[in-house]
Amino acid sequence: MVQILARLFALSIFALSPVLAQDELPVLTPEERAAQNLEIATSVQDQLLACWALPAGYEDRSISIRLAFLGDGTLDGDPYIVPESVRTAGQYPELMRSIAAAIATCLPFDGLVGLGAGPGERFDITVHFSS
Repeated sequence: MVQILARLFALSIFALSPVLAQDELPVLTPEERAAQNLEIATSVQDQLLACWALPAGYEDRSISIRLAFLGDGTLDGDPYIVPESVRTAGQYPELMRSIAAAIATCLPFDGLVGLGAGPGERFDITVHFSS
């Protein structure tokens, strides 16, 4: 009986721990949340562009990629090309390969929790790869 109660107690603590952890996050005003989200998005974009090497001969091209990621720096689903960039992407497969390589090289994104992102918090951004 004591073992069952101990297990139930342990399970209840485990089940409540995400709630307790969320309660410890600071409460931000909408303006503070927007500024924090912008800082997180800018960090991810800067990391991706630093990992990207523009192939020779592809100057003056632009492709926009939409991606979702979690606060721990991992992707949440597959990135995709925004509709306005589909035609360009189809015409320049080498450029697309360079963007895919940049995403793969940069994962996981660094420093997001330090900027205030919760490890399981989801973010959606569009990154413009342009020369």
